[in-house]
Amino acid sequence: MKTIVLATDFSANANRVAQFAAQLANEQKARLVLFHALHLWPDNPAKEGDFPLSVKAMQANSEKALNHLAQQLETDFGLTIPVECVAQEGHTMNAIRQFTKAQRADLLVMSTVGTAPQSAQLMGSIATNMVAETEVPLLLVPPGTAYAGLKNIVLGIDLAVPPNAIALETALTFAREFGSVINVLCISETPADPQVKEGAELIRRLLSQQPHTLSIVEGQEVYTTLLDFSHTNKADLIMMLPQSRSWLWQLFSEGETQRMARLTDLPLLAIV
Repeated sequence: MKTIVLATDFSANANRVAQFAAQLANEQKARLVLFHALHLWPDNPAKEGDFPLSVKAMQANSEKALNHLAQQLETDFGLTIPVECVAQEGHTMNAIRQFTKAQRADLLVMSTVGTAPQSAQLMGSIATNMVAETEVPLLLVPPGTAYAGLKNIVLGIDLAVPPNAIALETALTFAREFGSVINVLCISETPADPQVKEGAELIRRLLSQQPHTLSIVEGQEVYTTLLDFSHTNKADLIMMLPQSRSWLWQLFSEGETQRMARLTDLPLLAIV
């Protein structure tokens, strides 16, 4: 892993997740980039002026806040990795997506909630909406989560559709880099179905070189089944492989990974 991007809105939750990202990057010997997207109304007539809410002033304030955060992280955790700070104007999700792509980031880290945790659980947040927008793996960290390594991973797989081979290989790469055990959970309404068992065996063969367990559990409710299994197995991280959806489907529906990101109390890595 070479580059980790931490997207922050400077909220208390985002600052705590910055600590998580810094420790992870330090452990992985990865470059850490602290990123903030500043957004102004496009029709502001004084946008280019020197008043307190101009682009120039907001850019300077954002860069100052990012540098202060970087100094805190370096002091608190004795970082031995390069830390960079970038503030850019733009619509938040577009700016984050374009920036992570331009940086060739291996991982994007965000807090599941910013300044409004209660509404985020009900309606989602920019971070949870990024599940459908990101072009790089997205690690979402809920409030109050301290970094203690990512050695025990639960990977949720829907056997109703063949898993994306590239996404699965990416998940295995992360597990190897973290030095983790993967506990694969296959949720099915018909766990005794021969096709389900055949799909599970295919997953097992693909994981033959990776320390793992594999369980097939009967159920319909992905969120509760996956989260209960993760708590029972004392997981440090949940991995999911979001399926590609049309823009029309996304407009009216919420995917299982997005719902898990909105409600989980464990870190969630969406592999794309």
